[in-house]
Amino acid sequence: MNDQGRRDREETAQLLALAWPCILENLTTTLVSLVDTAMVGSIGAVATAAVGLCSSPTWLMNGLARALGVGGTAIAARAVGAGDGELAGHIARQVFRASLCLSLLIFLTMFLGAPVIPALMQAKGDVQREAAMYLRIVSLSYFVHYSALVMGALLRGAGDTRTPMIAGVAANVLNVAGNFLLIYPTRTVTLLGRPMTIWGAGLGTAGAAIATAAGMGLSGLFLLAHMASGRSRLRIGLSLKEKWDWPLLARVLRIALPAASERVAINGGQIVYAAMFASVGTAEVAAYHITCTIEAIGYMPANGFASAASALVGQKLGAGDPDAAQRAGSQSVKLSLALLTVIGVLMAALRRPLAALFMQDAQVRLICAGLIVICGALQPFNALSIVTQGALSGAGDTVRPFVYSLVTMWGVRMTVSLLLGFALGFGVYGIYFAMLVDLAVRSAMLLTRFGRGQWKTGAV
Repeated sequence: MNDQGRRDREETAQLLALAWPCILENLTTTLVSLVDTAMVGSIGAVATAAVGLCSSPTWLMNGLARALGVGGTAIAARAVGAGDGELAGHIARQVFRASLCLSLLIFLTMFLGAPVIPALMQAKGDVQREAAMYLRIVSLSYFVHYSALVMGALLRGAGDTRTPMIAGVAANVLNVAGNFLLIYPTRTVTLLGRPMTIWGAGLGTAGAAIATAAGMGLSGLFLLAHMASGRSRLRIGLSLKEKWDWPLLARVLRIALPAASERVAINGGQIVYAAMFASVGTAEVAAYHITCTIEAIGYMPANGFASAASALVGQKLGAGDPDAAQRAGSQSVKLSLALLTVIGVLMAALRRPLAALFMQDAQVRLICAGLIVICGALQPFNALSIVTQGALSGAGDTVRPFVYSLVTMWGVRMTVSLLLGFALGFGVYGIYFAMLVDLAVRSAMLLTRFGRGQWKTGAV
């Protein structure tokens, strides 16, 4: 094997070693939503629609926390790549302080706004009441959860993708166990041919919310405790001797604010987008939420490769090797594209069993099966847009991706949704197809930006 082939093989192995824990972590995080959807789906369309409506504002809050993580990761990864562990630890402690402030703000916003948010999203009657209750309960975990979300991003940027993975698996296990005991009433099941009484609280949607909050809160505490214990490369704490480093935080915010604006543009648009489905009817919004859950499972590998690409691009730039940074980003995009194309084909082929897995209501299942076909077709564009943006984020290049997202979400998706869904009468299928058009245009923009390579020389 020549030197070029050996280098390519080593770089691919390094990429996969970072990516697979990220993929598993993202998969288990999505399973929290999937398990809620499947178990709550057995209660009925109202409960499913209520949980589904809570997803869009939750994605918006996730985006704000992840944006702070992007800013910290871009700088910390370069410090790690340059071999400056002391600086990397200092960055982590400063970003942790900022994450606590952001998490408190998110908690107060969601807890106090819980009765209002579903109404703003056009929810009515029972769906509005169930959604408000679900959102208020889940928000109780947000102070810990979002702080851990930010710090998990920094750990991945430093090359530790396994600790966040363990936290994600723990959240899912706790959620499944909690759902099983809290959603359903006490019932008798047959195990190995013998009847067995299983205790249940019978709390329905509230039980799903409690289980989700417990899983996110406890797994977040685990991750933060790990970083505070000294076992992590990035040790955090709240020592009064270490003051706020405002110049450093200004550098973090120069990267984080465009990333946060991008998330607001995307997730704010998704709230309006979900409201379009809600305005059509309960069955439609339930089918949309189920399809989004299936879609999220499909693009989890892309999120994993994006995290790995972000870490490697930042580290290679910190080590003074921009060409290696570009190779890492390109390889991440290629591997993700191949995998998500296969996943998309499988989704379309298995559309009816997938719809039946989450919902017993015949009308919701019929609508969902049609949406899943479109969902499968957009998976390759998920791969291209998510991973390319992850690579650019690792370089601290967040302004252009924000502009692209703003244009495609509000200019392309909303326009096409109104045209196909309402003006031309294609309904929910036209609204959902607009997402495919949005992602196709955004992917082309991001790939062009990455290929030109201006991000290699950008300062952070």
